[in-house]
Amino acid sequence: MEFEGRSRIRAHLDLAPLIDIVFLLLVFFMLTSTFLIPAAIELELPESETADAQVPEGIVVALDKAGRVAVNGVEVPWEGLRERLAALIEAQPQAAVVLRSDARSEVQQLLRLMDEIRVAGGSDIVLATLPTGGSNDGGRD
Repeated sequence: MEFEGRSRIRAHLDLAPLIDIVFLLLVFFMLTSTFLIPAAIELELPESETADAQVPEGIVVALDKAGRVAVNGVEVPWEGLRERLAALIEAQPQAAVVLRSDARSEVQQLLRLMDEIRVAGGSDIVLATLPTGGSNDGGRD
């Protein structure tokens, strides 16, 4: 006895439209996202009870605990620091120099950096701190 078998229906799944949608979503999210520019060196700022919340404007100089220095987010060797600062201070004579020093950096390095800023022509030096008990968000004070 022979049974009549059912004919199988073969389903065909086309992946091309799915891949197109995935790439369109990828392009959309890449174009609409904002990218954060990381600081040149990682810092943990010291805390202060009398700190005023301000947005740093002008020339930002950072000193980490290892003694590395960055000017406006670009790491600079100590040998070329004075020339770099002098050029920036000459271009922006009214701008304050915001000094962001790691809480664990040596005082001697901090004083050396302040001397370099003064010799380069910077007279208005602002020390960035965090309010006591504040979170360390990269030192935006």
